[in-house]
Amino acid sequence: MMIHPKNFRDSLENLPLDKIIKERDKIIREIRRYEKGKIPEDDYMMDPSPETVYMMNNLYLAELCNLIYEKKKEADEY
Repeated sequence: MMIHPKNFRDSLENLPLDKIIKERDKIIREIRRYEKGKIPEDDYMMDPSPETVYMMNNLYLAELCNLIYEKKKEADEY
């Protein structure tokens, strides 16, 4: 089950920046895996579909990039 991108962001908001970056990198790897067609055939029978997971991962990535930006900006202000 996929969660709303805002809820995904909220679940990671209190993590340190390095953990958020690791999560971002994990999502990027998943996106690349899908784009390169390296999804096992059995995964196409799962719910949600690989296409849905791919689309949601892109939304999650956007949320994480914004969160990283905000955390970096906040750190620079101190």
